[in-house]
Amino acid sequence: MAIEHVSPNGSRPIHLSFDVDALDPTVAPSTGTPVRGGLTFREGHYICEAIHETGALVAMDLMEVNPSLEDDQAVFQTVTIGCSLVRCAVGETLL
Repeated sequence: MAIEHVSPNGSRPIHLSFDVDALDPTVAPSTGTPVRGGLTFREGHYICEAIHETGALVAMDLMEVNPSLEDDQAVFQTVTIGCSLVRCAVGETLL
C-alpha cells in the first residue's frame, strides 16, 4: 500500500532512504538511536526487495550507521546488514 501511494502504478521514480536505526538493535546495534522492537532482519530486507520489484528505484541512501558507538563486532554486524539491505534493493534476494 505504501509503494502504491508514493508511486501509483509504478509511474514515479523512488528514492529509498533507509535508516538502520529503524531495525531492532539486535539486528543493527551500531546506531545512535536504537529502537527496541524495531524492524526484524527479514522485515528490513522485505522492504528493500519490494522496492526493487517495482522497477522504479533510482536512488538509495543508508543512514544512521555510527561505528564510534559500539565495539568492532557490533559495527561489523551493522555494516554487514546495511550492505545486505542495499544489495536486496538492487535485486539480490535472501533465498
